[in-house]
Amino acid sequence: MSASPEQIRATADSYIAALVAGDLEAVLDLYAENATVEDPVGNGTVHEGKAAIREFYSSVVALKIEGEVIEARVCGDDLLFNFEITTHFDENSKATINVWDLMTHDEQGKVASMRAYWTPENMR
Repeated sequence: MSASPEQIRATADSYIAALVAGDLEAVLDLYAENATVEDPVGNGTVHEGKAAIREFYSSVVALKIEGEVIEARVCGDDLLFNFEITTHFDENSKATINVWDLMTHDEQGKVASMRAYWTPENMR
């Protein structure tokens, strides 16, 4: 049985909450064992499997992040959501980015693939 639309929708909030908390294990718990992450889409790098995904996110969650989900849509097993995060690199340096993520979920409701859509023009 597939995950419900409500369970899939909740992934967006859980994902942003985990990034804000700097909780690597909570981020990884959202993903299936053989999941893929492409962030950003088109850069030529696809992180495949939990070990590669852990390596990718370990540097992300080490930063101080603020974030919010702006909009989310569930279609079947797909979750498309728009969010903004502000990353604080130090007390005088930060960047805000607007991103659309497409997460496809497996039968257990885990993220099987994540593709992040953004370019430098989406940063301020």
